[in-house]
Amino acid sequence: YFVVKGDSLWKISGKSNIYNDSFKWPLIYKANKSIIEDPDLIYPRQKFEIRQNFSDEEIEDAVAKAKETEPYRPHTEPRKSLPIKY
Repeated sequence: YFVVKGDSLWKISGKSNIYNDSFKWPLIYKANKSIIEDPDLIYPRQKFEIRQNFSDEEIEDAVAKAKETEPYRPHTEPRKSLPIKY
């Protein structure tokens, strides 16, 4: 998936051709953490791998983590402490 302006992991994972569930955004982060420094800061033209082979346990964990994550607060610099651990 190529990121376009206005995208967020939440929006991408909610797309019907991705996961059709915005709460699964941590799966995108988990699969691409080598190129995503902060899950709130993604940029146009980044290329993300969209894995489909997660176990049920991994999916449940991702959704639970998404639901526990604090709401988005605007920032422009990567945070030193991320809201989610993988």
